[in-house]
Amino acid sequence: MPGARLNKKLLLCGFFVATFSVFGWLRLLFLINSYEFKPRRHAPEAMRLFSTAVPNHADWYRQHCFGNTKENFTIGKLEDLLEGWHSAQHPDCRELHRIFDDLYLVTRKSGQVVIPDTFQTKVLKWLGNNYDLLKDVKLQFVTTVFNLITHESSVFNPIRSKRPGVATADKDVTNYVDELAKETENECDFCAYQFKTAEDTFGRIESTHSATAANTFKYDSFHAIILFKTHHPTAFTEEQFMDFTSTAMKWFMKCYDTDKQYRYPHLMWDSLPKASASQVHPHAQASLSAARHYGLMEHIHLSAEHYADQHDGSNYFSHLLQVHNALGLTTFLGNASAMAYLTPKKDHEVFIMSRTSGEDFFRLIYYTIRTFIDDLKLPAFSMAMFLPRLEPFSAPTSDDIPAVARIITRGPPDNPRNDISAMELFAASNVNVDPFAVIKHIKNTISRNKNKVQPSPHGDDVLINQKKEEAPQATPEKPAIKQDSKDVENQVQEAL
Repeated sequence: MPGARLNKKLLLCGFFVATFSVFGWLRLLFLINSYEFKPRRHAPEAMRLFSTAVPNHADWYRQHCFGNTKENFTIGKLEDLLEGWHSAQHPDCRELHRIFDDLYLVTRKSGQVVIPDTFQTKVLKWLGNNYDLLKDVKLQFVTTVFNLITHESSVFNPIRSKRPGVATADKDVTNYVDELAKETENECDFCAYQFKTAEDTFGRIESTHSATAANTFKYDSFHAIILFKTHHPTAFTEEQFMDFTSTAMKWFMKCYDTDKQYRYPHLMWDSLPKASASQVHPHAQASLSAARHYGLMEHIHLSAEHYADQHDGSNYFSHLLQVHNALGLTTFLGNASAMAYLTPKKDHEVFIMSRTSGEDFFRLIYYTIRTFIDDLKLPAFSMAMFLPRLEPFSAPTSDDIPAVARIITRGPPDNPRNDISAMELFAASNVNVDPFAVIKHIKNTISRNKNKVQPSPHGDDVLINQKKEEAPQATPEKPAIKQDSKDVENQVQEAL
């Protein structure tokens, strides 16, 4: 019958449609179950703001978490220190050790060297005829620190600082820099910046001790040079440096007023030819980007956001500061903090942070630079500064980075050998200086200058002070941390 055949065709078509529908739904279900969805981000309000407040001072951790040892901490002992920290009974010690384990992986390995008698005399000459150092060469210990969040990695072996070609030449460093300044002053473009440098479309920004010039060969739409009005690369005072940073901030805001999509500020400073400076005259590169901070800092920023997602909104930078503080690798100046960084890009790295780019932040940078120049006799340095995105008349939000400055030394200024190798460019940072030694130098400089430090006159308390519920509470064992910028001198003394 024609009707029966039609019904069979419809039934067959329905069967195929149903079969393909079921197959499609099963395939969709399989794809959904196998796809790794990104966890939902916390709302910005749920992420904690960065704070330089720490639960306890370093001495408290030494007493309660490290057995009150009187031995000096060193990078070579870090793995042993972590074992003792892990065994500490105080709950605050155990909690902060858990945070350290979330941030870092520390390993120590040994390596032996056989030195034949025919080579030993030369090696001893490199070591200053120190037979104890010769023993250290024959049995070396290499400590590697890997940041599990940002993937930064540094390899420490301080004995490598004794290898040939690393130490300074015979010239006195101060005299070398003085001679270099005299030789280059007459032909210096920046000494005659009004006539021998380019200008931004909105003109120049000038102050008593500093001025701006447009970079003739840009690496961003807004790219300028902030220069001192003195030629000597190391003979600048705190007043001149603060004027220099003030000029940089004014330039950032002028660019933002010109085009408000450019709101991510950067300041890069290389001092002396050893650090790849194009001219001896002290100057820094200022730039603004539109979408994000430059690559390496943006990677750290995104890593910090991921860390907050995985740790109930905890602020990565605050935790970073807390674990460095527990190990005695921090010092404080008002609302700013400095860390001898556990994964430095190169020797002597100091990692400076503050909620905002206020005067405490810039002073701490100045004292760090003066430490390199005056105490360590290493005036060739590189600095990178990254500031929170420009949002005038509002405090930084929880998804902002803090104000960050990273500063390293670049080796003796008269040594022609480059301090950056394929290892640093493509693998990991090879570091010859112990961070525990670095922080002592920074603390000494702050201690010498603490009487000069005055509270910031700009009333940054509104931006800096944390919400009351975030402030540490006083207990018999751990007093609350002072966060009032009026107590700057006391806080500096406590940090030391």
